[in-house]
Amino acid sequence: MKEDLFHLPVKIGDVELRNPFIVASGPTAKRVDQLEMAEKSGWGAASIKQTFNPLPYINYQPRYRWLKKEKLHVFTAEYRLDMEQGLRLVEEARKKCKDLVIIANYSYVAGQDIEGWLEAARRFDAAGAQILELNFCCPNMSFNVDISERAKKDVRPSSGASMGQDEDAVRWVIENTRKVTKLPLIAKITPEGGRISEVSKVAFEAGAAAVCSVANRLGIPTIDVWNYKKPIYNLQGQNTMACLSGPWIKPLALRDVFEIRKLVGPGAHINGTGGVASMEDAVQMMMCGADSIGICTETMVSGFGFLEKWMKSLKDYMKKMGFKSARDIRDLLLSEIKPASELTVWAGYAQVDPKKCSKCGLCVEIGHCNAIVMTNESASIDSKLCQGCSTCIDICPKKAITMTEQKT
Repeated sequence: MKEDLFHLPVKIGDVELRNPFIVASGPTAKRVDQLEMAEKSGWGAASIKQTFNPLPYINYQPRYRWLKKEKLHVFTAEYRLDMEQGLRLVEEARKKCKDLVIIANYSYVAGQDIEGWLEAARRFDAAGAQILELNFCCPNMSFNVDISERAKKDVRPSSGASMGQDEDAVRWVIENTRKVTKLPLIAKITPEGGRISEVSKVAFEAGAAAVCSVANRLGIPTIDVWNYKKPIYNLQGQNTMACLSGPWIKPLALRDVFEIRKLVGPGAHINGTGGVASMEDAVQMMMCGADSIGICTETMVSGFGFLEKWMKSLKDYMKKMGFKSARDIRDLLLSEIKPASELTVWAGYAQVDPKKCSKCGLCVEIGHCNAIVMTNESASIDSKLCQGCSTCIDICPKKAITMTEQKT
């Protein structure tokens, strides 16, 4: 019997996904045809575009930029679904997608009132959603307003990233939602505020089956200093803070997953997201503690079809490494990443191969180094002055410099 390329099952609560790859909530999960394409392309699940009950107070047509050089995707304006649109999307997707797990992603704007959250849970449950994802990270707009206008601290956070930093608010929503549905709950937590692991721990204590470690950060993207009043976005009149995502953010995303796993232990399900743009990125995310992998930006710029190539590469990698399941990969880096107090650093120095050196002079210009000089033949490094930092190795265009361990 031929092996199913896309079969690498993981579970969220009692719901099994055919593999760990999830189309993360975003612009590529807002229409039924997109979800059908994701299913045909082999994805394990898809989390629908964020749904609001009621409509968000800020809801524009999208304005994006994909900055290739920086490997950075940014957006300011964004469009979300209202409750009726979200419900219809889930209902239609369940009729047409038999192998794709459908996750309902939603928020409630008026954070003072729990009933809006509970109504959304009941209605999505009735509509056929298999998992509910409570969104405590988007929109960036609510957090944007809060930090720009210094919202009053004595008011419960209204939504999005503002709410996702507040353990009491997250616990309040999850505990009450747990009372009205038996569906597995994912808490989608913001990294803003730097306490994603602590809030995630509270989410699990309150009854969440999983957390989604959202790597997106709110920031100020590139500005033309010669024309600073003009935003980089087309069809937009002002500069504003933007939601930043893409490959550049992967190191921060890996840290988020690592910190959550270290705090919550091995039993919890973590959906790792942020900057995953290759099979190797996904493996790194698993090694840091992720059970499943959420991908948004890469689907926006490349579609859904790349998963087949990823799965072939992943299966080949697992075979060579002797891994039988995704769980075998998970957490492998937890014991390998050491605190600075436990690092082993030994003596050494850089050496130049004069046959490869082009005498470009880049290494001589390194500002913190006084060990390199240029001779008639090539660059030369004084081993007694060299601190072994490796900067020269990384900037040499000819790969003419190598590091030598100093024998003691």
